[in-house]
Amino acid sequence: MAGPARRRILALALLAAAGLGGCGGDDPGTGGQASGEALAVPWLDPDGEFPVVGSLAVNPADDTLWMATNTGLFRLPPGARRPERVTGTLTTPDGAGQISAQLVVEFTGPDELLGSGHPAADETGLPTALGLIRSSDAAKSWTSVSELGTADFHVIERPGDQVVGALSGQSQVRVSEDEGRTWTTRAAPGALIDLAVDPKAPDRWVATTADGVFVSGDGGGTWRPVDPTPNSYLAWPAPDALYRLDPGGPLQRSRDGGRRWEDVGDTGGEPQGLTAPDPDTLYAVLIDGTVARSADSGRSWTTEVASPR
Repeated sequence: MAGPARRRILALALLAAAGLGGCGGDDPGTGGQASGEALAVPWLDPDGEFPVVGSLAVNPADDTLWMATNTGLFRLPPGARRPERVTGTLTTPDGAGQISAQLVVEFTGPDELLGSGHPAADETGLPTALGLIRSSDAAKSWTSVSELGTADFHVIERPGDQVVGALSGQSQVRVSEDEGRTWTTRAAPGALIDLAVDPKAPDRWVATTADGVFVSGDGGGTWRPVDPTPNSYLAWPAPDALYRLDPGGPLQRSRDGGRRWEDVGDTGGEPQGLTAPDPDTLYAVLIDGTVARSADSGRSWTTEVASPR
């Protein structure tokens, strides 16, 4: 057994093991209304399709953490102990369908998102590669921008007036100067695990791959290796606060754009994603589904959401 049926069985088994009941929320069959759905699946499946976590992001409208995982798109309301699943409707020239699982999202303003992903076609009726999509209503509805059926962006960044997207499984980064309608291609140092852009200097990039950490000072035109640590996750909330979360959980900080790093703290578990809305506040999601938060620039961490396992 493989594919969607296998993933559903694995998710239900995890749910039964955790003894989770459904949390309150809107009717999930609301015809494209994003809602806090009763949890039919845990917020990630560590044994499911890679990447386990596609992205972490914070909505500037209400400072709510959002997680895009291999089981769905989830938001964590203030004070909640379990995430709520969000499902929206994507409208494209080739038809419409509901999307939630296997997405990547990036907030560009309050309730405004860019996204991509590869949901299963037999579950959505949409192409398996969504290209670039956009929502202006907190994921209630999505529209297709470009590259439908041809591009699956594994990372999306919005430096200045550009949109930068790293292609899943490929040594390529695409750059758009017109809100994602057209693209140029830059070579990457490998298939990217993560990519971060200096918030004050859009041409300063840091990328991580299975071979280590690389920096670019010319918007991906050229790359230089700076550290051999593989498979790290990045967050760059301020020019002097570039964070790198390494396998096993140790957190590093660079004050000079990735040339030198210093030890900061440790999440205490295997990370799958990192985001930082400001230099003091960081969120990490671990492979077992634990959501951890730091309010002191990564020196100490508290559990926001316990593992569903």
